[in-house]
Amino acid sequence: MKHHIPCHPALGVALALTVLMGCGTGEERRTFPVEVTARPMTGANEHGWTVTLESAHASMGPVRFFEGRVLLSRRWRDFDWYTLVGGTASAHPGHYVPGDALAEVLTTGTVDLMAPAPTVLGEANAVTGDYGSLELTLPVATGTSDAQGLLNGHAVRVRGEAIHTDGRKVRFDGQADLPKPIEGIRFERELGTEAGRARITVDLAKWLGRIDFSTVGSPDTDTVQTFPAASQAQNALVRGVEDTSAYVVTWVEGGAP
Repeated sequence: MKHHIPCHPALGVALALTVLMGCGTGEERRTFPVEVTARPMTGANEHGWTVTLESAHASMGPVRFFEGRVLLSRRWRDFDWYTLVGGTASAHPGHYVPGDALAEVLTTGTVDLMAPAPTVLGEANAVTGDYGSLELTLPVATGTSDAQGLLNGHAVRVRGEAIHTDGRKVRFDGQADLPKPIEGIRFERELGTEAGRARITVDLAKWLGRIDFSTVGSPDTDTVQTFPAASQAQNALVRGVEDTSAYVVTWVEGGAP
């Protein structure tokens, strides 16, 4: 069974007055669901920590689809300042121009990334056309979007235990906010009126792969520790969440299962 985030009808009206105003050059209006799921992390990360998550939540939406395609600039492929402090370079869209907006989900809600089935974020009001990319907003959670307080007022929250190859253990509660939406996530498809839905898969290994959990606090205390504000762990979590390659967007054919 899929999870659904409550939708606000007034937002659909707003979209009709914005994204779809340009309809009239051959595009047809349509709708399709946008859902979110996650791929679990397996194996140790680049610092030798194997992570077992107890919970993972994110505040997601709006989602906007554009015609512009994503190219990775050579400059960013060859260099990333984060590598200077022992991290792995992340994917940055280079020479990216979003172009025309083709679809939009204005719903914001809390997504359980460990749910057994995808969470339906909302219904995209859209037009047919050549899709190239999307923009994903992970806003700070509010009382409306996160009524259960799962995110503790943040955009992302991950809780669990990390065990190093040398046996050290750290119980953690990582929370992060992003300064802006994540632009230039690849989604290339010539979309007509066929039945289907867009699925955003979050790669949790990308989120957690750069974190050195020894910078969270003392190991083996059996106390849940939050990430210090200026720590490598906090910076690495934000970098992982911002990485466009952490989001794989696919089109799933057919109606709702």
